[in-house]
Amino acid sequence: MSEKKLQQILRSLQIPSDYAQKSETTGITSQVEIWKAKTSCLLRDLFELMREKELSIAEQADVVAAAASFDAHNSWTSPESRALATEILADFSEPNLLLMFQILEKNVNPLFRSNLHPSLNPSTGRKTDRPAGGPMGTHDFYETQAWKKYPAAANLVFWCLRHIQSQDYDRLWYLVIPPIMTFLDDWQVPYKLKGVQMVEDLLQHVPREVLKRTGVDGLILTSLNTCLAQLDDTESPQLIQTAISVSLSLSLLTTTPGSSMQFDQLCALLGERIIGAIWLYSYDKLGVVQASVDSLPPLLNALGLGCCRYLKALIPQLLHPLLPVSFTSHPVELQISSLRALTMIIHECPYRMSQWKGTIIDSISRCWVHSRDTQSVGDSSRRDSKLEEHLRSSCEALAKVCPSIIEEELRRLLVIDHDMFQELVAGIA
Repeated sequence: MSEKKLQQILRSLQIPSDYAQKSETTGITSQVEIWKAKTSCLLRDLFELMREKELSIAEQADVVAAAASFDAHNSWTSPESRALATEILADFSEPNLLLMFQILEKNVNPLFRSNLHPSLNPSTGRKTDRPAGGPMGTHDFYETQAWKKYPAAANLVFWCLRHIQSQDYDRLWYLVIPPIMTFLDDWQVPYKLKGVQMVEDLLQHVPREVLKRTGVDGLILTSLNTCLAQLDDTESPQLIQTAISVSLSLSLLTTTPGSSMQFDQLCALLGERIIGAIWLYSYDKLGVVQASVDSLPPLLNALGLGCCRYLKALIPQLLHPLLPVSFTSHPVELQISSLRALTMIIHECPYRMSQWKGTIIDSISRCWVHSRDTQSVGDSSRRDSKLEEHLRSSCEALAKVCPSIIEEELRRLLVIDHDMFQELVAGIA
């Protein structure tokens, strides 16, 4: 009787396909809302049934699949259902290899089998020499997307990625990587974003050797580069920022520190993707520019002195938001992000700053004056004080690597207007 009740609860907890794709925000019927209202009771019944019955491996996998569907902020979940799902999944916080295999083989991969990735061998998880299906393989990949009828598919993949042990990736690889690549290479930005986030979780535990041996490191990097060309969607800023961060993590994981391959990959990310594509084609998309600038400091730190080859592009781009423009105001958040990146460049390329010190001080001082003038007409916000703090920090960083500015540029500012600039240069000049 308890087994029949378990199967009945699990069937009732299946997420209606109405929630798939665009239905997340529109078109949810009253019948589906009634289903949502019942899910907390169903999850509570499932939790109590787990205490009464010893579950087989197959039943454990089904329970995990059902609970993981509610283990995220989605339109079909509520605070109560998420809390109950977390409580259920706590019993499976350290799943063994057998359970992980059962979940991936029987609960995850059947959702994606009708939509095989053309560049992956489904039996091994290795990159194929040539895409399956020839030139039309990608078209077929996008043609049949039955997995999108299962709104919670991503939740289950995320749960698996967060619970697979590093030593088990060798045995589970051919089951793990196909769903990730399916999301990552989808044509819709929301699914691409989930794919990038899956790669982010994957890199937390996967051994470097598995990525290299299967050739999937290069496949993922190519897909991440494609993500960086998606500039027009409302979720593009988040996609850009996450893809840059994950690309950096992937390169650092799969290449030898200080090697030419690592240097080339980091240069391609900064020079070709960010400077040569994102900044070139999204100058009028503030959200995308903001996301790319937010992502710069870790990349600049990884490149170190290698940033010098891009100073002619980096410094003007980062100083541009600091310059006041008539009838236009740059977002304070972008100004602060630009100053963070600028300060990192000053730290990493100290010997080149003597060529740029005048340009940098000019932009910082203009931004300072504009900030003070804005406050004088009543806009004395916390964001402005944060901006001024970063302006001072950039000045301090520049003074450390170019001490000559203390007696020249900064002293000249005090002579021009002591009251205006004394707080900017306090403790420096």
